[in-house]
Amino acid sequence: MATKKTNTTGTKTPVAEAVKTEAVKAAAEVKADAVKAVKAVEKVAEKTVEKVAEKAVEKAAEKVAEKAPAKKPAAKKAAPAAKKPAAKKAAPAKPAKKEAKKAAPAEPDKFALADMVREKFAKKDVSKVNEKIAIEIKAYGEKEFYIYILIDDGKVTVEPWGYIDNDVHIDMPIADVVAVVNGKYDFVAKAISGDFYAIGCFTKLLKAYEALIK
Repeated sequence: MATKKTNTTGTKTPVAEAVKTEAVKAAAEVKADAVKAVKAVEKVAEKTVEKVAEKAVEKAAEKVAEKAPAKKPAAKKAAPAAKKPAAKKAAPAKPAKKEAKKAAPAEPDKFALADMVREKFAKKDVSKVNEKIAIEIKAYGEKEFYIYILIDDGKVTVEPWGYIDNDVHIDMPIADVVAVVNGKYDFVAKAISGDFYAIGCFTKLLKAYEALIK
């Protein structure tokens, strides 16, 4: 039977070296795993400590808030007093209006108009008129009435009536009759232009005009 030889020289065999190398690697891996495990434990511990600390701080703050007296709300500032509106300046007095124009004189009635015509013609010299001339005038305005002028026997008669047996009939506004009597009416021009209505003997009308007005 053959006998197994042993290494008596003290040198390491390849098998021993391999085993040693593997053992070193395994030890290194175990150490690395241990380091990782330690770090993982440290992280978990840190997080746990942080959570515990946060909760402790929250509870402490709650207790302090409960014990602390509630603050009174700050008093509101009084609103500034409303400004009074400035008093309006009195409007300047308007200048007094000029006196109103004098109202036009009221139209005379038939009696007043007859008196006016009579007064104007009473002193007229009609001696050169050698015939009777009767003129009837219908005066109109606010009212309407008749007067007549009669030249006869060197005299002038004026009455507030109509004269049926007239030589000339005239329709004329009261204001124009007054203007004729006062010499402010161009009788001939107005007659020619037809500004008033006249019918009858125009020759006698012209003679009366020349004797009484012209």
